[in-house]
Parts: sequence; structure tokens; C-alpha cells
Amino acid sequence: MEPWKHALLSLILAAALYPFFGLNVWVVFAGGVLIDIDHYLFYIFKTKGLSPLKCYRYFTTEAMENNHKHINGNFLVFHTVEFLLIALALSFYSQLALLFTAGLLGHYLLDFIWFKCFYKRFVLNPSIISWLIRKT
Repeated sequence: MEPWKHALLSLILAAALYPFFGLNVWVVFAGGVLIDIDHYLFYIFKTKGLSPLKCYRYFTTEAMENNHKHINGNFLVFHTVEFLLIALALSFYSQLALLFTAGLLGHYLLDFIWFKCFYKRFVLNPSIISWLIRKT
């Protein structure tokens, strides 16, 4: 999904939470948008390239043309259930972690809807454990 959609949802969510949490809502944006940094890290590891524009094309245009076959099953650490569980657990102890998790859940929701509508599946890489099992 395009980053601007994640940014828009994160901004709406941050605006809705602002009366309750004040300026700390910037963390919603981090959870909703900046977690996609794992796409860039994967791109660097896979292609040895550093171009953010080529990375964007790799995960959008090229992925759609190939039905995500060239990225399906690859490791995107911030898009796993384990990362979500850690964020949820930390949410009980920290307001910033709670806001981060709110953004993260928004991000996951948009990804879920997008994959379900366009590719008739739920996620690309659901779990670190399942990824490790497939690699062995």
C-alpha cells in the first residue's frame, strides 16, 4: 500500500487522539508510517541498492506486476505478529508505546484490507517463526 495512505490514516488517528494525549500523538505517526522502514532494510539486503525511489518501485509497481511473488515470504520484521505482540505488551507500561501501537494497528488494518481486496490473502509475512520454519 502506498505510504501516503498510511500517513493519512495516521494523521487522522493522531488528530482524534490529540485531545487526550497532546503532542505525544506524534508517536502514532511513527507506528503507522515509519514501520515501513523494514521494506527499505529488506530492499538494501536483497538488492544491495540504496535508492529509496527504486525501493518504492520494487514494493509497489514491480510487486503488483508480479503479484508480490518476488517479495512473498520474505522477512519484514515490523510486519510480523511477534512485533505486534511486543508492542501490545509494552502498551500496558507506557503511554508512548500505546500510541505507537495504535498507529501500528492502523497500519496493519490498511495492509490487511489491501491484501484481502487485491490479492485474496491476509498478509505477506505473518510471523518470524513461520519464516524461520520455511527457511529450514
